[in-house]
Amino acid sequence: MFNVGAMAWREGQSEPRIGTDAVTASSSTCIAFALIRSVPRAQMLQLQRSATTVTLDLHLPTDQPGIFLSCRVDLGSQDMPRLRRSFHQTAHQRSSALAIGGMTLLLAVCGWIIGGADGVHRALTGGAPQQDGSAIAHDTILQWFGARLLRPGELPGLFNVLAEVCHRAGLSRLPDVYCLPGPSEMNAYALGSPENAAIILTEGLLRGMTREEIAGILAHEVAHIRNNDIWTMSWAAALHRSIEWTSLAGLALLRAQHGGRAVSRPLAALLRAAPSIAQLLRLALSRTRELDADATALELTGDWQALIAALDKLERHHSGFPIPFTAAREEGAMRLLRSHPATSERVGALLRLA
Repeated sequence: MFNVGAMAWREGQSEPRIGTDAVTASSSTCIAFALIRSVPRAQMLQLQRSATTVTLDLHLPTDQPGIFLSCRVDLGSQDMPRLRRSFHQTAHQRSSALAIGGMTLLLAVCGWIIGGADGVHRALTGGAPQQDGSAIAHDTILQWFGARLLRPGELPGLFNVLAEVCHRAGLSRLPDVYCLPGPSEMNAYALGSPENAAIILTEGLLRGMTREEIAGILAHEVAHIRNNDIWTMSWAAALHRSIEWTSLAGLALLRAQHGGRAVSRPLAALLRAAPSIAQLLRLALSRTRELDADATALELTGDWQALIAALDKLERHHSGFPIPFTAAREEGAMRLLRSHPATSERVGALLRLA
């Protein structure tokens, strides 16, 4: 026998299995591998679900005629939320990569229209911001937001919750916490990188939320910090600006080449549309990072009720209406113009992951 992670693997003895078997003795998840002699085509992939388990049977052909590798995965019901969250995070990472990749490709195309390979190189080298490791100055936050730095002695309960959330998130340093005056405002912001971050909370949010709801809000902002979403969105903003400038330069160049006459060729149409396409990709990236921050907050707190209650209070505060009874994904063109998903969509995602 030998161990891989939490799984124990051993020789299989049963027929018609002719290879090795893998089982787990202590986990609710069991993964078994074996070589079998024949598999009907209809049984190459099977999924069975009961009240307590989900079983996946997968049979793959080998280089030996008539011999198949059989893989069986048994998941206990308690493993399903964790599996859904893993798939959820993987999908968000893929969506984020596609958005950034799409903006980068769009910038490269605009650069190529202007100057070929050299234009692509110049556009891409100037399209990304430089990582800024400098500290966030207290005076800067005070000047930008009018917020004051909170000390642990003022709100020990708040800082205890923040310390627990940051410990679970694996942050080596607690973010600075600032309070923004305004008893009638409810909002929260995250700034900086995992090594140097700040969270800004409005006075109305601190007064209007319960301890558990504030924990959910803090976990959401800590998720943005841990996932380095501030840097990701700064990168997207820099790419967007570069696309705007490069497309304008390309249009000016095409007009000059045609003696100032109107240009209606496909390349000119692409240059005109490039900034709008980049903005849509940037908004899509923002929505994805928000949904991923919600999923990470659920992972950090495990309290989906408090997260949904906090979202409901924010929705009531900003729109005057509660979250719609049917928590579903918003459809239509309006969704494409949002920087944040609709609250109903966020609640629906949390309910699926709970």
